[in-house]
Amino acid sequence: MRLLVVSTQPWTVAARLAMALRDSGCVVEAASPRGSLLARCAAPTRQHLLRPWSMGADLARALRAARPDRAIPADDRAAALLRALHAEADLSALIEASLGDPSGYAVAAAKSAQMALAARLGLPMPATRPVESLAALQAALAEGGLPRVLKTDGSWGGAGVQVLRAMSDAAPAFARATTAPSLLQSLKLAAWEGSLNPVFARRDWQPGMPDLQDFVDGHPANRAVIAERGRVLAGLSVEVLQAASPTAPATVIRVVEDAEMTASAAAMTEALGLSGFLGFDFVVEPGTGRKLLIEMNPRATPICHLGGGLAAAYAAHLKGEDAAAIPPPGTEVALFPGEWLRDPHSPHLHGAWHDVPWTDPGLLRAYLDDAAALDRFARRQRLFRRLTGRA
Repeated sequence: MRLLVVSTQPWTVAARLAMALRDSGCVVEAASPRGSLLARCAAPTRQHLLRPWSMGADLARALRAARPDRAIPADDRAAALLRALHAEADLSALIEASLGDPSGYAVAAAKSAQMALAARLGLPMPATRPVESLAALQAALAEGGLPRVLKTDGSWGGAGVQVLRAMSDAAPAFARATTAPSLLQSLKLAAWEGSLNPVFARRDWQPGMPDLQDFVDGHPANRAVIAERGRVLAGLSVEVLQAASPTAPATVIRVVEDAEMTASAAAMTEALGLSGFLGFDFVVEPGTGRKLLIEMNPRATPICHLGGGLAAAYAAHLKGEDAAAIPPPGTEVALFPGEWLRDPHSPHLHGAWHDVPWTDPGLLRAYLDDAAALDRFARRQRLFRRLTGRA
């Protein structure tokens, strides 16, 4: 089986998934920007360059050159680029095989539509409503109380999540959610990432309608699945033990079995007819322990490679074989490099399975180089703030 892993971000998800798929017997090619972790990973047999200013055209060329059996998006923009290419006659069959029923694409891409579907399906979830204006947001806050959560489409890793704790938070939060990032903000993010992606992503920014969601003061949980036309083939559920911040990605997780998360993920997947790797985010309600669905991600997520489980199951499915075993409940995992960056002295680095890519020294060196670059950037930023009196 030949697979094309697609990544537009300098993230770890794509590289680790590529490694797991290769180790499961697949031939893996990669499409990503220069300098991404996927581009510095040894697993792909061929690298296809995605330039920040022409990612859609570059991805179409990569698909035609690689002729993969499936394309796998590893971030939201990658998924959006693949969905857009469904309009290309010679690529539509590949996109459908990779992502599933095209009638489900629009809902999968929009948080508001996702949660409206979850409500129609009667799934456990916090109350969620779209807010079309600042006045609507302020009225909703006055009716429902605080704190509440404002969320935007096209964001990931907690970047589009704002917790509103006072009425005075409404106006600045709504402005951030409905206004394109400034050129200065994009340049700062580009410097932090070491990539021009944020500058060109700003060009493609589209206004959307944010959602207001009830705040649940519980800890996060996630479920990742692989699916074929709405049928879940295998899944992995985890609860978050540690994260860099309340809205940031997990750094330590524990594998669990949970019927509620399993049922919600299956219901959403079936209703949309989706295929490939999918992720579902939940919050565990204090007191009841109920797993409330807060959003879905129509792409691979950071737990998809763990133990080779979902990657091996996906490879087995494509070969017509039985799915491989998933890591057993109770397995505790310190995600690399997240927990190491959060706290180099964390007890989880020794008490849990530390998920370090030891078999790819080049990728490991890339992680370390990136961590050093981020540290230098942070120190320069702190120095600048002191010199300008902004500390």
